[in-house]
Amino acid sequence: MNLKLSSSIYLVKLLQPRLEEAEMIDGLKHELNGHLVLVVDDDFRIRFYVKTILQSAEFRVLEAGDGLEALEVFRASRDRIALVITDIRMPRMSGRDLAEHLRLDCPGIPLIFVSGEPAPDDTNDSKNGFLFIEKPFAPKTLLEAARRLFDSTPVTC
Repeated sequence: MNLKLSSSIYLVKLLQPRLEEAEMIDGLKHELNGHLVLVVDDDFRIRFYVKTILQSAEFRVLEAGDGLEALEVFRASRDRIALVITDIRMPRMSGRDLAEHLRLDCPGIPLIFVSGEPAPDDTNDSKNGFLFIEKPFAPKTLLEAARRLFDSTPVTC
């Protein structure tokens, strides 16, 4: 089986909702309805996966393929973006460097870091508005992280 086909099959399997996740998504729709989220990843399949999960919970989504593009998108919509979800390793600008730039522009913007590697020590602190999720992750994991940040971190730009 070729890599592209197996990756697509893997994504389809991950996207198939489980009953408990579907119930959680329904509950979140009322709490988080309409928040705008910026999703940043150099892999379009991961962006699609995350976007699909977020849209199922009625988030609105902007996308960027790397940190530099994300800075442009963020600065154009800063007053509307409620959360940034970013890969850590990307070309042109890493997710950590992106986070530093975003926090200069908007100190209170909540961030979720994602990576296929174990969490760096400084990427998991909900009190300071950032969490880490290791890839691959289930829809429930992503939505719980978003909810946790929204519950603990008011967005202040």
